[in-house]
Amino acid sequence: MLKAAILAALIMLAGPLAVAAPFDDLYVRYEAQASGYEVAFARTGQARATRADVRAYAAMLVNDHEAYGTALRELAASKGIAVPSGLAASDRARLDRLSRTRGAAFDRAFVREARRINGDEARAFRREAGRVADPAIRTFVERFLDMDARHEAAAKALGERAVASAAPVIRPPPTGDTMATAPPPSYSAMPMIAPPQGAGR
Repeated sequence: MLKAAILAALIMLAGPLAVAAPFDDLYVRYEAQASGYEVAFARTGQARATRADVRAYAAMLVNDHEAYGTALRELAASKGIAVPSGLAASDRARLDRLSRTRGAAFDRAFVREARRINGDEARAFRREAGRVADPAIRTFVERFLDMDARHEAAAKALGERAVASAAPVIRPPPTGDTMATAPPPSYSAMPMIAPPQGAGR
C-alpha cells in the first residue's frame, strides 16, 4: 500500500514526464519500431533499386520517416516512454531477404514489401489511433495521418505500374502477306496444238 502511494505521488510530481497509459505506451513503442524499419527498408531501396520511380519512392520514405522518427522520439521522451533502438528480428530477416535480390527482382520485391507495409499496417494504424488516450499522442497521430495516406497511395501506384510493365505484349498480326511469291512463267510448259488448216472457213 505504501509503495503504491509513493508511486502515485511520484507520477503526480513528474508532470509532463508522467508515464503514459499502457496502450499509449505500447502504441508509441510499436510506431517507433515500425518507423525505424521503414527507414532501413527505404535506404535499401535507394541504394539498390533500378527503377527511377522506386528510387524516388524510397527517397520520400527516408525523408518522411526520419522526420517522423525524430518527432516520435521527442514525444516518447516527454512521456517517459523508452522506445526500441534497433530493428525487430522479423524486420531484420525481411531486410536480409530483400538484400539478397538484384535488378528487376529487387524492384519487384521492394514494391511488394512497400505495399504490405502501407496496406494492412496503415489501416491498423488508423484503426488503433482512435484508442489513444493521451491528448499529445493523439495530436501527434493525427498530424501524421496525411503522410501515412500519401505513402499508401504511392505504394499502390508503384504496384500498378509494376503489373502493367510485367504484362505480356500482344502484337497485332501483320497486315500484308509475307510469304514469298514466285513470278508467273514467261512461257507455258504446255504443248501448243496448232489449229487444223482451213478451220473457220
